Amino acid sequence: MAVFAHPDDEAFGTGGTLTKYAAEDCDVYLVTATRGEAGQIAEPDLATPANLPYVREQELRCACQTYGIHPPRFLDYQDGQLPIVNQGQAVGRLVRIIRELKPQVLITFGPDGIYGHYDHIAVHHWATIAVELAADPDCFPDQLAGGCRPHQVSKLYFRALPESQVAAMSEDGKPAAVMMDGVPFYFVGRRDDEITTVIDVSDYVETKLRGIQCHATQVGRHNRFSDTPDQVIGEPWFRYEHFVLARSAVGWPQAVETDLFAGLRRERSADRTR
Repeated sequence: MAVFAHPDDEAFGTGGTLTKYAAEDCDVYLVTATRGEAGQIAEPDLATPANLPYVREQELRCACQTYGIHPPRFLDYQDGQLPIVNQGQAVGRLVRIIRELKPQVLITFGPDGIYGHYDHIAVHHWATIAVELAADPDCFPDQLAGGCRPHQVSKLYFRALPESQVAAMSEDGKPAAVMMDGVPFYFVGRRDDEITTVIDVSDYVETKLRGIQCHATQVGRHNRFSDTPDQVIGEPWFRYEHFVLARSAVGWPQAVETDLFAGLRRERSADRTR
């Protein structure tokens, strides 16, 4: 299960991973906190501010179908408002979903939110806390009466960008950043010794590319993903996706992992993996 804030958060750094495990017959779910309704519209003929939530929901459904995963689940919060909503209620919603779907592996943002986006950081906190509380029968006991039993997520991962990738993204000597409210929010890179897990998605890059292109109101019709796809899929940063293992109930890797389900493969014959 992946937990992110907005439509397209899943596309660039985890789209290949989601596709890979869906192709391996895992149950793969995506939970998204908002419908991206506060974002800019790259193609004005595709959406208006009034219907943007609906359009971006359809774009995310397109991406999930492309990856071969389950349709997205929404927490139904407003884009840009996640730090000021009731935090306990948000965690409770995620706890219920975790108890219902019983994922073995959960992916979300790290504490840096990739580039410090306040919605991303809020989701990081919600998901990290929800993983802990979902296993505790004393937390949200009202859910248990509805048939949701406590569930222990075996492995929690944070999406990560290597420092080398962030350095390659810089232009004109300026650090790579996303502009929000007129100021730059800089991408945060992780040192190589911090990255615990590298997933080779080379076999799935074309599907990953199509998933990105589903988000047309965000990336536009003309961009490097559509105009020079061969160049994009040949770049190492696109063919490998990076993670930091934050919690594990099945031990810690002695070397860099190449599989999110390392240590869990024996269970898959008895229970479908999520």
